Amino acid sequence: MSTGVKKLQEEYIFIRKNNVLSGAGGTASPFKKDFLHWYGCIVGPKNTPYENGIYYFEMKFTSDYPNKGPIDVRMKTPIYHENINSSNGHICDSYFSSWQNTNDVAGIVHAIFELLNNPNPSSSYNSTNKQKAQELNQKFAMRVDQTYDWSKSWDQGWKI
Repeated sequence: MSTGVKKLQEEYIFIRKNNVLSGAGGTASPFKKDFLHWYGCIVGPKNTPYENGIYYFEMKFTSDYPNKGPIDVRMKTPIYHENINSSNGHICDSYFSSWQNTNDVAGIVHAIFELLNNPNPSSSYNSTNKQKAQELNQKFAMRVDQTYDWSKSWDQGWKI
């Protein structure tokens, strides 16, 4: 068994035992007992366009975890957010790009929750320039109709 798998097993036990994801209204666990492939979900943060939505995401790791961060983190629930690629769900966040071996799965879940709560226009996927990023952030702040929430009708039948 690789060190990465062993570490992820320990984190899974810790998450379950200590309920550390309750602040994000979330959960995360290995998919079909594959500790290098996880699914999770969070409840959309209050006072945001995502409030009360259920958002599923996927995380993939290598056996080099925790020395190397996840190789892929993507939203599986269709969502409009400036830091989430609208075509493939890839999530852009500094938590992943500046990975440290002290980071963990719980931190990933909390980072996704915080990203929904506080979009980062300086690393926007869904715009081509700074002006577009600012416009998207203004739309987010105003909670206008340009933000779509498919979460209430989307279900892949995952058991988490």
